[in-house]
Amino acid sequence: MRLPLAFATVALAFAAMPVQAAVPPSASAAAPSFVQGGTLSLCTDPTYAPMEFFQHPGDKQPVGFDLDIAAALAKRWGVPLRIIAMDFTGLMPGLDAKRCGMMMSGAFITPERLAHFQGVPYIATSQVLLVSAKTKNIAKPEDLSGKVVSVQAGTVYEKRLHALDDALKAKGQPGLTIQSYPGGADAVQQLTTGRAAAAITQDTEAAWRAVAQKGQFAIAYTYPAADQFGIFFAKNPADYKLVKADIEALRANGTLAKIAAKWQLPASAAATALTWPE
Repeated sequence: MRLPLAFATVALAFAAMPVQAAVPPSASAAAPSFVQGGTLSLCTDPTYAPMEFFQHPGDKQPVGFDLDIAAALAKRWGVPLRIIAMDFTGLMPGLDAKRCGMMMSGAFITPERLAHFQGVPYIATSQVLLVSAKTKNIAKPEDLSGKVVSVQAGTVYEKRLHALDDALKAKGQPGLTIQSYPGGADAVQQLTTGRAAAAITQDTEAAWRAVAQKGQFAIAYTYPAADQFGIFFAKNPADYKLVKADIEALRANGTLAKIAAKWQLPASAAATALTWPE
């Protein structure tokens, strides 16, 4: 989904929301050190379907693929899961300030993040250009010349669009009109209102919307380089080994694939081999 352009401390307003989940009588795996006070606390930005979002207006509890994976980890560790919701740009600072023990929010594994935190990948994903199903004149990034493109603020998508804008103008072609929004859903919504010609998102969101909003959207272009969504926590090699082993177990026993199917993720998301940062 999303990658902040800078790692910086910001002022945040956030709310803690406990997720109701059964706690097993005993853990099936050792808990990492960031599980404190008998609870797994998770920082996330619930604005990105199907990874973490409020499914219906007025819902108090967010749902989604990431939250189901976090709940599966909490179950293995024999503890309840507590969700701490905050803006995406505040997730890494919140983790750094120990407002939570772990962060999952459709966030990429990147060298910049690994310089500050441990990161364990759990699924592979690709960036896509999403357009209205009625759109016929966009098949590649260069076709966005002279068009309005919506994007979530503070993400790698925004950085990619600015680079494309610069490249088009350098060739003497019209640039982009880039409209930034606080949430990923806000950016995609501009396609339905006709305010934007395209939006950049992940194949995970595109697959979800193909079902949830059938017939409204189409993938115009898939970027060739694959990304990996990651689980982030304070640097600790022992914790890295524990979390990596548990993700491998969830992949091996089919749990991750079942959760991916539940949320309409592409089959490749759970099946593609992961590259483990060491």
